[in-house]
Amino acid sequence: MFHPRLRSVRIYGMKKSIVAVARCEDYSPDRVGKSLDDMLELLGGLEKFVGRGKKVFVKPNLLLAAKPEEAVTTHPAVLIAVIRRLQDLGATVSFGDLPGGFHAGGTRKVHTATDMPRVAHETGAELVSLEKHSFRKLEIPGAKKLTHIHIPKHLDEVDIIVNVCKLKTHMQTLMTGAVKNMFGLTATTDRVAAHRFARYRDFAEAVADIYSAMPPALSIMDAVVGMEGTGPSQGKPIALKFIAGAADAVALDAFAAAALGFSPGEIAVTDCAGRRGMGAYKLKDIDILGERLENLRRRVRRPSSAAFLLMPVLASPFTELTKVRPRIEPEKCVKCRKCAEVCPAGAISFDEKTGRINDDKCILCFCCHELCIYSAVALNKPPLVKLIEMVRK
Repeated sequence: MFHPRLRSVRIYGMKKSIVAVARCEDYSPDRVGKSLDDMLELLGGLEKFVGRGKKVFVKPNLLLAAKPEEAVTTHPAVLIAVIRRLQDLGATVSFGDLPGGFHAGGTRKVHTATDMPRVAHETGAELVSLEKHSFRKLEIPGAKKLTHIHIPKHLDEVDIIVNVCKLKTHMQTLMTGAVKNMFGLTATTDRVAAHRFARYRDFAEAVADIYSAMPPALSIMDAVVGMEGTGPSQGKPIALKFIAGAADAVALDAFAAAALGFSPGEIAVTDCAGRRGMGAYKLKDIDILGERLENLRRRVRRPSSAAFLLMPVLASPFTELTKVRPRIEPEKCVKCRKCAEVCPAGAISFDEKTGRINDDKCILCFCCHELCIYSAVALNKPPLVKLIEMVRK
């Protein structure tokens, strides 16, 4: 039985963490399977991390109802390949996620759009609607921001979690990968509490708290096609052409950040988790096996929020010049009110025509922009931000 409190995050010391990387040109089943096998072999084999005959929960990124080709969610071909290899070890596999602003009807739509029923049909694994399970409180020893969270009781029925994340840019964290993916196993109240830590590093510490409470046995990263720009849902797909994996999710994210062209320390989630001993966060402390990092490096388009998030504290008088603000476009808004539902600051209200965002209340978490499936939440970019984006192209 999986007991997060007993599976504390390993404190990494002198021994280097290993990240294994295999090139994967596209999502054809044969290529995905071959790349996954190559990557796992470099790590020493899947059995090393999950054993045999275990109950395994596979956690993909199922953020919202988007088609696989939109690169918002973990691709079904990667999930199928991972689940089949777990089953080859005699594992009983279940899989699922708690999508943004989850509820029963919404989760069904997410499953359908992301092709999860096909994954369940082809593998025989159980697709779990986690929101239908009750939740239990989980204390977080040594937390910086969140002293406790609430997790689905389904996790008490499994032995191991395998994390199958999607590599994307992110408006609030600059990048989302392995560590951030565990955020998706918490209750709505926990997500609201985390997002209220609006400062870049404060929110990163909250994400690290969540990861520390339920570290996966293995993290596998779908980076065959990732996302650049205004991720994690409104950016553009970009071919990155690799699958990577590690027992150390922090190290996996550090490698991924370098592959996307971020400088050391820029991804606060990785930096915070690493400084707290949750994993290797410096490339010098990581052995990269397989495909060379130099062959995979890309200079991806950063989120529009990057200039503001990375603004030094001493430059605070100039932060207004780089603040990107969300706004609702009336012509696209269908008044579903999902944005108001997920807003941790209560900054969104509706009249008979459309929704409006109160800038005085808005904490710039961009949850509204992230979770609007109608692309009705646009971004107001100051001239300086537009100039920075032009220069970086």
